[in-house]
Amino acid sequence: MGIRLSGMASGMNTEQMIKDLMKAQREPVNRLQRNKYSTEWKRDAYRDINTLFADMQNSLKNLRMASSFNKKVAASENDSVATAKVVGKPSLSSYTIEVQDLAKAGTPSRAEFNTGVTDPKSPIGGTDFTMTIGKDTNGDGTVDNNDAAGIPISLSATDTLENVIAKINNTNTGVKASFFNNKLVLTSEDGKQFKVEASTVNNLNIGSSTASTPGTVGTPAKFKINGVEYTSPTNSLTFDGMEINLKQANVGAPVVINTKTDEDAVYTMVKDFVDKYNAIIETVNKKISEPKYKGYQPLLDEEKEALPEKTVEKMENMARSGTLLRDPILTSGLHELRRAISTPLQAAGINKSMDTLSEIGIGGPPNGKYAYQENGKLYINETKLRESIRNNGEDVLKLFTNYSDNSNAATKYNESGVAERLYGQVKQVIDKITEQAGAVGSAFDNSNLSKKLKQTDDEINRWEDRLKLIEDRYWKQFSAMEKAMSKSQSQGSWFAQMLGQR
Repeated sequence: MGIRLSGMASGMNTEQMIKDLMKAQREPVNRLQRNKYSTEWKRDAYRDINTLFADMQNSLKNLRMASSFNKKVAASENDSVATAKVVGKPSLSSYTIEVQDLAKAGTPSRAEFNTGVTDPKSPIGGTDFTMTIGKDTNGDGTVDNNDAAGIPISLSATDTLENVIAKINNTNTGVKASFFNNKLVLTSEDGKQFKVEASTVNNLNIGSSTASTPGTVGTPAKFKINGVEYTSPTNSLTFDGMEINLKQANVGAPVVINTKTDEDAVYTMVKDFVDKYNAIIETVNKKISEPKYKGYQPLLDEEKEALPEKTVEKMENMARSGTLLRDPILTSGLHELRRAISTPLQAAGINKSMDTLSEIGIGGPPNGKYAYQENGKLYINETKLRESIRNNGEDVLKLFTNYSDNSNAATKYNESGVAERLYGQVKQVIDKITEQAGAVGSAFDNSNLSKKLKQTDDEINRWEDRLKLIEDRYWKQFSAMEKAMSKSQSQGSWFAQMLGQR
């Protein structure tokens, strides 16, 4: 860069003069930087709106599936006898249940030992010994030489009771151990008899041979469903897509369990869609009609530093306003959304009195002088919508989910349900916005606005290199002037000195 001389001979503030000259030279860079900020704002605004569309698209995934409208709930006429909950797809609208006997659980074989231990975390003490657990493997009800050999478990005086229980439970004996009320309790997993033997006297009070106490055999539940007899090892069972819990016998007085469409679930799903649709309508309408303030432009960093924070915020908001004013993608997208929900469903087997949303309780805003300001928002008549779901569930299902594979685009559109149409239109808008602005968090962003930002950055870098050369040239020129003036002053002093000697 060379030596820079700043006003040593001329007395001028060379540095400030060059800064002022460079301000004019930097104007093309400033314009590029402002354009970059504007592009970033547009990209971010697009992405924010795309998030709303993606949220609505997720809502439509359920709304276009017939299974979402076929959710059932079950209700028993007498919960004290039997209750029911839908866990699958019941095939009937009602079931009669007659409970003859409730299931009674059996008790497993068990053995208890009064250990005298109060702290299961302390060592059991005493001497090391081996505990052997043998099972009734041949099923004759006793443990003897005719059964398979027992399984030995080595126990140490330094083991805690917790260690002992872990060793037993981690050994394949078919017996599980627990500690309750200062007792070591062993229980057979399969209900068979077992025997416990200890190799020597020990602090757990396990004798040389202790047989388990026999368990009891459980009895199954006996019941009739729609007149057909069934049994179940427990009082909780699954039948034809329902989880049924038997509570008490009711011989001779069958209880009816009714299944019906889950009105609340369907209503909530539809309301969620309407809420998301209205959020998009409100946000997009606001963006495409936002005023554009031509007198305001993005602030540069040095301009922000020179202004109060509140002023900067206000000016930034004014400059951002109108970023998507009359945007063609959003304007066209709104039009298509409105067309999708207002076009009557035209297909074979459709109830003509329920071929639009308004006929099931989803319409426009209430009449009034401000209704036009709602810009196409949807309003739900809850009473009417619930009645439609309850009494005309199949018609509501078709209105939203009807599918057409017609090869003619116009016919396919008219024969498709509201959710089918909307899903396709929302996808188109999302794809167009993504093409323009990319997706948040995407590893590869080849969108149009990202390309434009890269081009702007490249141009800014080229200008910065050019400005550096211009600034260096200014400094060389001023330095040359300073050297010339300094030389002139030196010569003048010499002449003055020579003349003074005469």
